[in-house]
Amino acid sequence: MFWKKLSGEHKLERAAPTSARPLDDADQALDTIASLLRSFGAGAFDLDELPAAETQAECESWAQRITVGSGHREGEEATDFRRDWGGLRRYFSAHRGRERDYVGRSFSSLREAVQTFARCMATAVSEDRSADDGVGEKLVRLADAFQTNDAGSIRKEAEGLADAVKVAIEHRKQRQDEHVAVLRDKIQKLKDELQQAREQAAIDPLTQLHNRASLDGHLERVSDLAFLLNSSPCLLMIDVDHFKKINDQFGHPMGDEVLRRIADALVRQFLRREDFVARYGGEEFVVVIPDSTLQNAKKRAERVREAIEALELSCAKGPLKVTISVGISSLTHGDTGKSWLARADAALYEAKADGRNAVRVAAFPRHSFASLRPASGT
Repeated sequence: MFWKKLSGEHKLERAAPTSARPLDDADQALDTIASLLRSFGAGAFDLDELPAAETQAECESWAQRITVGSGHREGEEATDFRRDWGGLRRYFSAHRGRERDYVGRSFSSLREAVQTFARCMATAVSEDRSADDGVGEKLVRLADAFQTNDAGSIRKEAEGLADAVKVAIEHRKQRQDEHVAVLRDKIQKLKDELQQAREQAAIDPLTQLHNRASLDGHLERVSDLAFLLNSSPCLLMIDVDHFKKINDQFGHPMGDEVLRRIADALVRQFLRREDFVARYGGEEFVVVIPDSTLQNAKKRAERVREAIEALELSCAKGPLKVTISVGISSLTHGDTGKSWLARADAALYEAKADGRNAVRVAAFPRHSFASLRPASGT
């Protein structure tokens, strides 16, 4: 229905309808406004300290107050209802203002977050020269989208950037895996080289036998474990006879060749894996037999002496014959590696004193229990 404002008292009174058509239009207008209010409430979203449900309830309340009215004044007829159009305008304007402020703050926060993300990505790309070039292009496009304040454009470019970053990360992971594989190979190679260096450090470069340092460690281990294992190890101290004369008459290169040939003969005679053959120093060699009787050790020493005596080396000054002297000692109770070696060395000098090219066995020291231990080897 229509209402008109009276002059003077500014009161509202019902305007008499001129026809049935205006009255229908008024009702339809009220229904339309109520429907718009309810639609507005249904599409409400949460604002700061104002849930969407509360906004929907307020819109429903205003829809009822517009269509039904908020009551009648005292003294007026019950059919005279008040519709607070001014209050509705103030409510709607205030609410739209709150929505505008909220959306503005949210959009600003989103833009700052995306800008921060873009800056971080730009830093990451600048630190990794090999990153995908597509990331840099996406960053530029996202920066351009900031200028438009178009949320849809920013979202589209941000999604594109995220896809490019995903590809770049996968590419970087692949490169890292490749680098790790290369690094693993290098580490393994270094490990192998280190092991080889350790082995070479224990090898005499001229004869390819164990060197003095390796021998010293082996003697200590054998002397420590022999009695626990109830074994009877024997040691052969070998010296090339008249080696200085060989060097003086035939030269040092021929002397080196003599040492190599003797080393080869020792290795052929002591083939067992547990036998330990070393160059002690100069023209001296040591063989450690882990478990043997003195009798068997002496037999093996004689065989190697005979094999070397049969050698004949050719040189410019004629054929060269070589002989060796050997001293043998068995590990006894109370022996250390040094004392064990010293007794074999004493037997060696005994062989030299007896004319060289001979094998001698060291006597057992006093209080030795070596003769009481059974031998299990050869």
